[in-house]
Amino acid sequence: MMIGETHFRCQRFFILAAVLQIFMVLIVFDAHAQPQTKSEREAGEEIVAVYLGAAPLTQNVNLNRYVSLVGTRVASKSDRSALTWTFGVLASGSVNAFSAPGGYILVTEGLLRMLDTEDELAAVLAHEVAHVVRQHHWKIIQKQQQASALVAKMQGNMKTSNELFADMNSLFSDMMTRGLDKSAEFEADRDAMILAANAGYDCTAIFSLLSKLEDLKGSSESSSLIFQTHPSPAQRMDELSAAVVPELDSCATPSPAAGRYQRYVQSDP
Repeated sequence: MMIGETHFRCQRFFILAAVLQIFMVLIVFDAHAQPQTKSEREAGEEIVAVYLGAAPLTQNVNLNRYVSLVGTRVASKSDRSALTWTFGVLASGSVNAFSAPGGYILVTEGLLRMLDTEDELAAVLAHEVAHVVRQHHWKIIQKQQQASALVAKMQGNMKTSNELFADMNSLFSDMMTRGLDKSAEFEADRDAMILAANAGYDCTAIFSLLSKLEDLKGSSESSSLIFQTHPSPAQRMDELSAAVVPELDSCATPSPAAGRYQRYVQSDP
């Protein structure tokens, strides 16, 4: 593939991913998990289809299988273990991970190359699993659907375009303001520590993950999207430090599986 074509594909990926990420942070988050519904799964499928249209799954079958193995282990310790969890690796050099309603989780090859241990991989996947368990994205989609219904009603009832514009401006200004709240990311970080510990991984590996992200800040275009859609790594570490409880101390050691990461990720397919 020519360099120009590769650059175009990367730009396309960033644009499409950014649209999805912005779409997913417009509404305030509700922390209570709910049972899966058919429409939740279908919404996840549609979101994943957009991601895969921007960047295909890696052809490294062993890597996909390995990430799925670790992810399934983590998800099995969640409150929504009965979901049909699906994990995949995107063939993209960007540094990011994505979750979608219904149990879909994708990580990029660029992110995997940044990690050093299976414990760090478990932290990444546990964070995304937590988003699905808490239905952070699904609740946003539901609120978007409610907003669309309100718009349709307003369009039918308003007598003038000025009245419509005034109400729409108020509605979406409120949505955007509340959407800037990053509490869902902090919540997913806290849940990730517990999920990782329950799955037998080092619960503090998320700190080394965030430290790596902090080192990348401002140094690479490939990592720019994650900083646009998440609180700063330093802020996330501060929030996590305040949330650590003594019960997690016994889980703050490298897991027996930590070292096998290099065999799957740093080697060629």
